[in-house]
This record gives sequence, structure tokens and C-alpha cells, in this order.
Amino acid sequence: MTIAILDDDLNEINKIQDLIFNIQGDYRVEHFQSGRALIEAINQGETFDLLLCDIFMEEENGMDTAREVRRISPQTGIAFITCSREHAVDAFSMDALHYVVKPVQQQDIIEVFQRMERKTDPRHILAILINRTMNILYQDEIIRVESHGHNTVISCANNSVYSIRKPFYELNKMLDDSFIQIKKGLTLNMHHIIRMTFRECVTRDGFTYLLRRDQAKEIRERYFAFVRQELTS
Repeated sequence: MTIAILDDDLNEINKIQDLIFNIQGDYRVEHFQSGRALIEAINQGETFDLLLCDIFMEEENGMDTAREVRRISPQTGIAFITCSREHAVDAFSMDALHYVVKPVQQQDIIEVFQRMERKTDPRHILAILINRTMNILYQDEIIRVESHGHNTVISCANNSVYSIRKPFYELNKMLDDSFIQIKKGLTLNMHHIIRMTFRECVTRDGFTYLLRRDQAKEIRERYFAFVRQELTS
């Protein structure tokens, strides 16, 4: 596994490297004390399986660097190791593997490695019949499921859209626990919600939706509980 450590504190870098090498395995570790240096290395052809990224650095925000890494190297797993829980929801919106609050412990690094392995686990699928052809969709790629008259429309992260002759409530029952119905006829995948406010939420593809007024508090609480579970389980 090739690992990049981004932290402007050399003592922290050395500590994390020691924790990594305490775990049996084949690793190549490189460290960077600025986001600019990391991005330059990737642009010059370096590839990393995992980025361990500090957020609060003197001259840079590691979250901004992580977003750029996600853009230019989407296969790189990202885990944040930082001193505050302030950016936990932002980390979740980037599909981070983990969010570790310093001081980092051995078990924290072990957990990051375990989550890297779980990324290869079988994914939940959704089998739908369209024009007598069976289509297999990965549920984690579905952004929204919405009712359109007698049809139900499924929108995916790869811009694919499927319209099927199946009641909305029946399709909802086929979805896993990462989906939440935010109003009548609309269910969203919480993995693709990047912002949740008092009255509305925003999905990864830029759409904004008002929450159902009488259930807004419940929806927010379930979403934030989901975020916490994803980051700590």
C-alpha cells in the first residue's frame, strides 16, 4: 500500500509513521508538510492508495487539499487526522474513510486500514426490470428516488436516470438504511447529501430540497446520527 501523510508538524508525521510500521504489511510511506507539495507530486505521476491528512495547518487548510486530491486522484482513500471535530460533516461529504481526533493511537491506524479493506466488500445492489431487461444498480451510486405519476425515477451519480413502472413505496422498501425520505415522493441517499440545514439539504450533484416541515427535526437528527455512525463505526 502506498501512503501519503500530510501534516506540517514533523513530530506528528514521525509518530504516524511509527504507528504504521508497527502493523505488519508492505507499505511505502511518503510525507508532505504542505498541500502544494502533495498536489505537485500527484500531478507529476505519484499515486497513493491512502492519504492521512491533517486539517489545521499554519498556512493551509487540509480540507481544501483533500478536495483537490479527490478531484485529481479519486481512487485515493482519505482519512483525516486532526485536532478538532469541527469538520467531521465536511469529511463525511467527501466520503472519508475515517476522522481521527489527535492524539492518534495505534488502534486508530488499524481502523483506517480495516476500512480500506472494507471498501472492497460486496456492495448492496438494486435489481430493476425495465422493458423486460434486468438492470443491476449499486445502491451507493443512487442519489435519489422520486415519484413521477405512476412511475418511479432513479437518478444515479454517473448521470444515469431510470424510470420504472413500480410504485414509489414499493421501491423504497428495497433500499438499504442509507436512504431517507425527506418529503412525500422523494427519498435521498444520505451518502450523497453534502449539506443539511434547519430547513433544507443539498445533494452532491447540486440540487437543494426543502425538508418536510412536520418531520424536519427527525430528518436532521437521523442524518447527523448516520454521519456519526459512518465516521466512528
